[in-house]
Amino acid sequence: MTKTNWKDKTTVMFLESCRWLQKKAKLFEMAQSMMPYYPSTDESTEKIEQTMSIPNKNAGQVLGRKASIINEIRNISNCKITVAKDSDVMGEDRVVTISGIPRDIHLAEYMINSVQQMPRDTPQICGLIPTPKY
Repeated sequence: MTKTNWKDKTTVMFLESCRWLQKKAKLFEMAQSMMPYYPSTDESTEKIEQTMSIPNKNAGQVLGRKASIINEIRNISNCKITVAKDSDVMGEDRVVTISGIPRDIHLAEYMINSVQQMPRDTPQICGLIPTPKY
């Protein structure tokens, strides 16, 4: 029976968190290259719910392959985000519901708007999902 060193576990956890932060930073960095980010000045800590619309044709890009992009936006912004399902869509737009504090909602909206302008292979570029092998 081998003895596991707690330092090894701590190092592994630290490296995993660094990888997560690098991915997080990569998506945000790409967003900033699309449009500048101006932080919210609202310091309220009361949770609210807000909706926004995105073109139905961009829903796949906002969601990302295997929900990789929307999950990353959830992680970055600390918001609960739901995107209307195909069956709930009427017309050209899809409703996105965002719940959280105003500052976080502002960041989530910024990321959703930015992602719509990014290349379709953004999940692979950010390392959110593996690059397909052909």
